[in-house]
Amino acid sequence: MLPGWCDDTITVLRAPLVSARGSRVRDWGSASSHEVAGCSVQYAASASGDVAARAQPVSTTATIYCPPGADVREGDRVALGGATFELDGAPLRVRSPFGGRDHIIVSATARRG
Repeated sequence: MLPGWCDDTITVLRAPLVSARGSRVRDWGSASSHEVAGCSVQYAASASGDVAARAQPVSTTATIYCPPGADVREGDRVALGGATFELDGAPLRVRSPFGGRDHIIVSATARRG
């Protein structure tokens, strides 16, 4: 279990895989959601795109520490703070070899613009 100060709650969005034009893609219009409590969200960076461009793309990255057994999978999205983050790869399950705190690390990025 993570420390008591890990009091963020995230919403995990999970879309089914469907066939479209010969490929397997996620159907985000049919996504289900569930909450995971006891997390710690640590924002890592926020960056703007080309300032001369008409639209200003912005990306924000975060590292999310989840309790062991949290239902977060590769391909999911995470909603928090009014933004939707896409997972950067698979969640990493970290098991402490010395009886410390087991946890799951999720790296995610939100893009806007």
